[in-house]
Amino acid sequence: MKVESDKRIRLMALALMTTELNSSEKQRSHRHHPLYLETEDFIEESELHFHELERLLRDVTPSYFLFTYILSHSWPDLEPVAFPPFLERYEPNLCRSGVNMELREVVRGGTLENIWESQAPKWKEIEKDAALAFAGSTIDSTIAGFFGRLEANLVFAPNPLFPELVSLGAAGYEGLYCIARYPGKATSKWPYEPGVTAPCEEFSGYSENRVWSRIVAFHEFCHPLIDPFLSRNAELVRGLRETPFAKGVLASYGEKYTSWEDMFTEFVIYGMTYAYLLEEFGEKIAKSFHNTMQEKTGFTMTEMVGKQLHTHLIASRDRSGNTLESRLVEIFSNLT
Repeated sequence: MKVESDKRIRLMALALMTTELNSSEKQRSHRHHPLYLETEDFIEESELHFHELERLLRDVTPSYFLFTYILSHSWPDLEPVAFPPFLERYEPNLCRSGVNMELREVVRGGTLENIWESQAPKWKEIEKDAALAFAGSTIDSTIAGFFGRLEANLVFAPNPLFPELVSLGAAGYEGLYCIARYPGKATSKWPYEPGVTAPCEEFSGYSENRVWSRIVAFHEFCHPLIDPFLSRNAELVRGLRETPFAKGVLASYGEKYTSWEDMFTEFVIYGMTYAYLLEEFGEKIAKSFHNTMQEKTGFTMTEMVGKQLHTHLIASRDRSGNTLESRLVEIFSNLT
């Protein structure tokens, strides 16, 4: 895994700063970060507008698809290289849009690169801080234990610009990306869940929130990996939906999700994240994650599923256990 503030991500975040997505009062919490303020000045001076991007946002195109879209282009020419199959399937209009041409005009103007050059020390400082948060991490090997050996790079991309105050996972032709929001201060109630930063407060950092940074990275890397897994195992996933556990406990969360597949994805990733934390930090922190998910999302089975997935993780090292598919069948069959 590497830490890198990819310029394509910076460019898309900049573009989103110009849209209605950035106009909500509730998004103002982190707007005093120096890089945000400098970028905002550049936008105002350049009078930037991205009409095609605004149209897609009005059509409720999710942000993670927008970042996946731009990461599927070359730099600095922003020519499409290869879109992931799931992007073609879910967002064909985005793939055929002219967003890359709108963004290309900003890059070719030359002024943006000058701004980025002047900001380089600040970006390097953020990258250095984030790299400290991942020293000695087992994220790569844990993900390989669940999904097999990856050809793609895992890239943690710090992002103090993105208006939504969330972290997200995206896939590009060169790798898988965790686009991570900039953290505020943690509280005693949420020791591993730093909040956003009010204008009167100082920012925290990734290394100061080492556990949170690793939770975010692992969780978001899993998202673009789950979709190919679902596609390969569509029949299996449909079968799991008919188990008593899925019809009972999981069905009670159904109103929060647009589809069974979305709910299944979150459920499995929560369990995998618990297993990762149990592996790397031990039961205390894994239990804290379970409690956080239970209070914030209502999921009560994270710990139970996570422990079984941790057993699978251990077995995967010496290849003595079943496949992930078999383990999920076993989990869903045994839960009620």
